[in-house]
Amino acid sequence: MRILDADIFAYALYDESPAHPYAWEFVERCLSGGLPLSVTPTTILETYNTLYWYYRVRPLKSLLEKLTLTVEELQVVETSINGLKIAAAENIPLGDGLLIATALQNNIPVIVSNDKHIINRASKYGLITENPVPEETRKDLSEWNPIL
Repeated sequence: MRILDADIFAYALYDESPAHPYAWEFVERCLSGGLPLSVTPTTILETYNTLYWYYRVRPLKSLLEKLTLTVEELQVVETSINGLKIAAAENIPLGDGLLIATALQNNIPVIVSNDKHIINRASKYGLITENPVPEETRKDLSEWNPIL
């Protein structure tokens, strides 16, 4: 069982991202192999905001259709409000605290993420992180500007 973070979800859905082939292959492999892959409504919103506002994916209708088709194949779990406490205690962004708390509440042992806040704190809560994006591509992402 795994829960998907917005960064990997956005990479999977944005064809122009250097991380797209790795993130999409991971999502596809989980779905086709019957591996449970969960997502929260908060993660869906974060992914949408990243795709629409940061990557400027247009038209809106196409973006929503692509997001809907993918989400329909995932298990949607409710976001744990305990993430507020985790975010405050760890001094991390709220979305990251919500994701850690949701994984704990739903007994999902693996968070799929490229986010340093998740990667650096998950083990403290007995969780494992998995990052399908190779190290070299992570370096490319740090220098990549999607709006050129």
